[in-house]
Amino acid sequence: MKKILFIFLLSFSITTFADDHIKPQEGAFTSLYVSAADIDKYVSFLKKNTEAFKTIGSSDAGVCITRSGNQYPGQMMIWNAFSSVEDAMVGSLKYDPYGAKGPISKLRSLKHYTIWKSLKEFRLDPGHEVVGRFKVKQENINAFVSAMAALEKEIQSNGHPDFFNGVFVSIAGGKESQTIKVRSITSSASDQGKIADEYFDGKYESFNAAVALTEGFVDEQIQICEQIYKK
Repeated sequence: MKKILFIFLLSFSITTFADDHIKPQEGAFTSLYVSAADIDKYVSFLKKNTEAFKTIGSSDAGVCITRSGNQYPGQMMIWNAFSSVEDAMVGSLKYDPYGAKGPISKLRSLKHYTIWKSLKEFRLDPGHEVVGRFKVKQENINAFVSAMAALEKEIQSNGHPDFFNGVFVSIAGGKESQTIKVRSITSSASDQGKIADEYFDGKYESFNAAVALTEGFVDEQIQICEQIYKK
């Protein structure tokens, strides 16, 4: 997928911009995935030491802690938001986490780093997030994004106005380049659970329509996310 990423982004913009409601999100994100022996201690350190966020030029930054579906102990990530893919790429060269010295190097072990572009607009409001990765054939990606947008509207209209789906493609993301990532964001575990209960009661056919366009789940997690820095 990564070999045809930029061709895909161009074709995506041509075929979906006719619908004013399906547009790629402005800007880009980066994710640094780590394993922390003491998550609370590491997050506290990041909140008190925001120099790295300033150095790379991020507009917003935060953390996501994996609470279900962990791939390894202490799984979490640090995310940064940028005004463009260009800023994200330039920023990624301004700070090398692998060369970091001092206390931070003892608080986590590094896993991998990825740049992301969301293929639809969503509200940046971190909270209780179900994160799914799907394999999607190239010819089905546009329809998949549209189905996720339809699902978002369906859930919002059913009494969950703070529900949002972000649909992401990675740029030079290594193994992430094989999948499309969906972040289903709510303000609380209670709201997320209510939405799940409603699905099992027969609502949200848009979800089934979206999954039918994929080759299935690669994995799925629950992450608790928060913002810890704003420019």
